[in-house]
Amino acid sequence: MRDGLISCTQRLLLIACCLLISTGCSTLKSAAPWHRIILAEEFSTADLTANYQWKDYLAQEDRLFAQLQKVVAENPRTDAYRYQQNSPLNSFNYLDNNRAFTNATAANQPKVINNWNRSFVLRPKQLRGGIVMLHGLSDSPYTVRSLALHFQQQGFYVIAARLPGHGTLPSGLLNVQWEDWAAVTELAMRELQTQLAGNQNIYFVTYSTGATLAVDYALSAQLDKKLPQPKKLVLLSPMFGVSKFAILSKSVDLIGHIPLLGSERWLTKQPEYNPFKYNSFTVNAGWQARSLTKHLEEKMTMVEKKVGLQNFPPVLGFQSLMDATVSTAAVEAFFAQKFQPHKNELVIFDINRHQNYLPITRPASTELFAKLFADGTPKDYDLVRIGNTDAHTHQVSEWLRSAGSTEEKETPLSLEFPRGVFSLSHIALPFPINDPTYGLEPDENEFYGIRLGNLNFRGERNTLALAADTNQRLNANPFYSYMERRIDEWLEAPQH
Repeated sequence: MRDGLISCTQRLLLIACCLLISTGCSTLKSAAPWHRIILAEEFSTADLTANYQWKDYLAQEDRLFAQLQKVVAENPRTDAYRYQQNSPLNSFNYLDNNRAFTNATAANQPKVINNWNRSFVLRPKQLRGGIVMLHGLSDSPYTVRSLALHFQQQGFYVIAARLPGHGTLPSGLLNVQWEDWAAVTELAMRELQTQLAGNQNIYFVTYSTGATLAVDYALSAQLDKKLPQPKKLVLLSPMFGVSKFAILSKSVDLIGHIPLLGSERWLTKQPEYNPFKYNSFTVNAGWQARSLTKHLEEKMTMVEKKVGLQNFPPVLGFQSLMDATVSTAAVEAFFAQKFQPHKNELVIFDINRHQNYLPITRPASTELFAKLFADGTPKDYDLVRIGNTDAHTHQVSEWLRSAGSTEEKETPLSLEFPRGVFSLSHIALPFPINDPTYGLEPDENEFYGIRLGNLNFRGERNTLALAADTNQRLNANPFYSYMERRIDEWLEAPQH
């Protein structure tokens, strides 16, 4: 049986090689600059020295973005979108595009950084603690911007780190390693500890791949008490459980290193019209995601055997029931680990179960719901569901099942599913409904070249560069205010 599996895999790779050879030669020369140019100033673990600190990373990032600006100027193209010099999508032009926004906040806030593709630091007026924030794969620090500005107002010193390979050219994900991301995570935590000067209120608030990195760091801190110790973790759409198909991506990536086949190191190449996320995705990025999650599974087992997980910091998680990027079941399995009992909480955003949607809803969502909530076994953590109050309304309630109990307590919320929204999504959670780029009701005082959250275009197909399903996947969280309030309570932050 095993020989049969190996033979099958070999045949698949042989077919893949034939397809790549037949297409690679014709596509390499025509590759766009953002698919082939490698920025030499990007950070990697090879840059680390004994004295390398966060300030050195920021200085290297300055050189990186200067190099990016030079590359953009030297490679003009009419189809460059966010990489056109005068495009409103170009992050180097944000200062002019949002002058009113910057001036409006300058009177009572620290200077607002307008290039949200870069790492940023927000300092509060009165210090309560500090938070390291990390974004997801192919994203940028803009992903955590709204939450970061809120935490600054609540008295937190915020460091939002740009993970290497992100915020510049999608080619940055061709060679990056997950260890590079982990190194920057540690740099940010050490810097936060220095800035807090003895204040022990250190937290993580992270999204997707950033959440995986936060857990990885927290496990390292269990073994090495000299590392800054996070007090609590907040994980949004944490990247646990990546498709096993990503295992094959390593072989495909190796094939892409063959001369004339470099263009085949991409899973997808798309026009880059999104100012804060890559639309194109490399094979290596998929492999690094798989490697990181596999590493985390092994590290969790190792730490449990060595010192146990009972002292692991409490975790608050938020997850969409239906998630096309990560496995919701794997997220729940993480919370079922042998952590401190009754110390953790998982919030699941259910799909819209209004009776009008039932006839066209696939059974998979109901099956996953039953697996998570119909189980009569008590859990060691609080399990919360945000879902319809009943099948006849779009209003939602909070359904809380406390740790150790099988009963749900309902609390009606003054929130509802917006018209036409049938579920949340992996990418929606960190963005408020009024996000200027991804919101359903974008803030008109800010503009970064495009409104991607409320697209309602009509016309002939094959006219626009946008993907066909761009306006179907939800980009913002209609229950963001609830999530923000729950995080405030979790972090013991002051309320307005």
